[in-house]
Amino acid sequence: MIKILTYINTAALVVAVGGGTFLYTQRTKITNQIIDQALTVVKESMVKMPKPVFPSSTGPVNPFSK
Repeated sequence: MIKILTYINTAALVVAVGGGTFLYTQRTKITNQIIDQALTVVKESMVKMPKPVFPSSTGPVNPFSK
């Protein structure tokens, strides 16, 4: 029974170390993917601003004086 538990614990340790090593070596790739997804979500949720409309010509400075 002890041998079985020892093998299970050893296997769990190997999986944990292997998984941690994989995540450590791929951390920049994973981080960049998360940042890209976050930026995409933020850009899609932003409201598009309308273009300002400028008059084609200007009028008199004081429209009430003649």
